[in-house]
Amino acid sequence: MNTSSDDNDNINLRSKKVRRLIGDMPRALVLLGVGAIVIILLALLLAACFIPYPYSNGDTIIIHIINMYN
Repeated sequence: MNTSSDDNDNINLRSKKVRRLIGDMPRALVLLGVGAIVIILLALLLAACFIPYPYSNGDTIIIHIINMYN
């Protein structure tokens, strides 16, 4: 039967390198993920600035939204 104290003993038996590998998240992977999300959001914003809104007189989506609230 596994108890939490048995699990703690298993973790304590591992080497320092293994504990460091298990405990740390790779910084490059985090930066890559955040960078990818930022690039995708910027691409969507850029697309909204240039794609014409289909139910207007040729206005872009951003211009249509701004004019809708004015």
